[in-house]
Order: sequence, then C-alpha cells, then structure tokens
Amino acid sequence: MKKKIIIFITLLSSSVLYAQPVKIGYINIDHVVTSSPQFSQANDRIITRFKPKERNLLLLSNNIQVLVNKFNKNKDDFSQSEIKMEINKIANLEQKLKQQAITLKKQLALENKQSLGKIQNLINMIIRKIAKEQNFDLILYQKVAYASKKINITTLVSQKLKQQFK
Repeated sequence: MKKKIIIFITLLSSSVLYAQPVKIGYINIDHVVTSSPQFSQANDRIITRFKPKERNLLLLSNNIQVLVNKFNKNKDDFSQSEIKMEINKIANLEQKLKQQAITLKKQLALENKQSLGKIQNLINMIIRKIAKEQNFDLILYQKVAYASKKINITTLVSQKLKQQFK
C-alpha cells in the first residue's frame, strides 16, 4: 500500500513538472455582438423591414380609439341593436389588432434570432481562428465571475469582426 502511494505521488509530481501552461482567453460576448457593425446592419435592416407593419398597427389602434370615442359620444343616440353592433365592431377590431401584434412580435423575434445566429456563427469562426493562431487552449464567453485584463481578448475579437465586415 505504501509503495502504491509513493508511485502515485511520483507520477503526480512528474506530470505537474512537465505540464504545459494552459493559455486561456475570455470574451465579453455581449459587448462583441452589440458593438459589431454586423449587429448594427442587421438591426437597421430589421427596423426598416418591420417599420411599415408597426405603422399599420399604430393606424389600426388609432382607428379603434376614434371609433371608441365616437361611440362614447353618440351612444345615447343609438338603439340597443346599434350599440351591440358597434361594440362587436370595436371588439373585432381590437381582436384583429391583438392578433396582428402577436404575429408581428413572433416575426420580429424570429428575425432577431436568425440575425443573431449568423453573427454568433461568424464570431465563433473568428474565435476558432484566433485560438489556432495564438495557441489558446480555452476561450470562454459565457458569464464569468472574474477575468483579468491579461486574458480578456474582447477587443481583439471585436477588431477581427470589424475587419470581416469590410
């Protein structure tokens, strides 16, 4: 038993002596993504694409408000059947507005996810390239409690990402 412990300690100490240092890098991925020209371009494209749909929703909302105000102003002059008809008309428009808003929100979320996915793939490609060129063993970009400036390569990745944009 004592002999096994001595062999284990000898093996452990020799492996520590000959171990290569591990090169680690850290990236603030939120900063890299949001400061990238690719993100700005994708964001501008999404805004341009969805602006008309947003305007249509706003117009529909304003039309509903006009109908509600008109109804409240004139409801004393309406018959019971006209009141029901106007209430149904307003309720149907509100339901249409709600459905269109939900659809727009889903489309916007999908578009954002696809754009971020493309940017994320590009960033991962750049990270792999940097890792190979500079012999990194490990690069992290999820939440980290602490990372020294020595291992923070956020600026390097951001610069490479900007170069890819040109």
